[in-house]
Amino acid sequence: MRKIPALILATMLLLATGCVPDLSHKDIADLKRMPQNPLAYLDPATAHRPLLSHEEQQKQALAFLERHFAPWHTNGPLESTRSPFWAVDWVGKKAVFGENLRPVGQDRLQALVDRAAPETYPSLNLRAITVRLSDLRALPTRRPLFLDPDEAGEGFPFDYLQHAAVQANTPLHVIHRSQDGAWVFAETSLAYGWMPVTDLAWVDGEFARAFDTGTYLAPTRDRVPVFDTDGLYRFSTGIGTLLPLTGDGSHEVFLAVADENRRALLAKALLPPDSGETFPLPLTPLRLASLAGNMVGQAYGWGESFADRDCSATVRDLFAPFGLWLPRNSSKQAREGTVVPLSDLSPSRRERRLLDEGVPFLTLVRVPGHIMLYIG
Repeated sequence: MRKIPALILATMLLLATGCVPDLSHKDIADLKRMPQNPLAYLDPATAHRPLLSHEEQQKQALAFLERHFAPWHTNGPLESTRSPFWAVDWVGKKAVFGENLRPVGQDRLQALVDRAAPETYPSLNLRAITVRLSDLRALPTRRPLFLDPDEAGEGFPFDYLQHAAVQANTPLHVIHRSQDGAWVFAETSLAYGWMPVTDLAWVDGEFARAFDTGTYLAPTRDRVPVFDTDGLYRFSTGIGTLLPLTGDGSHEVFLAVADENRRALLAKALLPPDSGETFPLPLTPLRLASLAGNMVGQAYGWGESFADRDCSATVRDLFAPFGLWLPRNSSKQAREGTVVPLSDLSPSRRERRLLDEGVPFLTLVRVPGHIMLYIG
């Protein structure tokens, strides 16, 4: 159990089904007898009460923005990029399987390693920004690699090359290029990996200064289509993303688009009034529950594959609009805040301690490989 300066998901809300055994052909009693709307678990006496002081939340929000733009303010690989070529070692030691669930030959694997050009890393030191949703991959390829599909918990959808997804208009630090020039190794403040060069635009100092406006729109629902002021569809955005406000209208934002040389240019878009609010949102149980309700029932996405979320991405994205920073994966999230070990307690004593000491919408619950938020 962890208490942190904010977080979401209840043991009674099945938001991340991919972290549990296959229940597709079974009825889950809790889903029938317990409300699956986070609003149902609010305490009316505390629903509107801020979970942090205004001063503390503003401090957290400023720290959030500093981390968000950190890739544009570094001269070398970020400290969090500690194992950029772990997959090179992995494919040399394990039998891996492809999208046809057949073993992958050594020739194809060696070609992937050669494409990654680890011997010349790091070969770049450039700022960039995503212009569409992009996956971060452990090797420069869209094709998946699995462990033995006949083993429990392996095979589809557990593609070991899938690190995370990066939303459109996310600041990047690019530190390496593939041998063929089609892929780049990019860092965000949350994750790192390979992406196609066509998913980004190169950022110079003038663009960076103009894009970092200091005020931002935080989307409060997912899959919001974004059209520029010429009516051209650019991308879809959602919860966990920040878009800089232009100051010319309550929901007018700047967009990054790529010119013919892949240089970043500013465009503008006017988002629907119900699509988001000014960052950071007021941090109350009611606002958290309302936002969480927009995420209930979504499909599980291992490593954010298929534009879906896994458990840690759900928790992280839920708290981003409130200016509360969380790492990308469950093991790191479990080390945030005050840690209360429960592993030595019996199940009944764990439950009792959670009920006695857990703060709804402020306490994370972790089991190996999975993260949740206690809501009451």
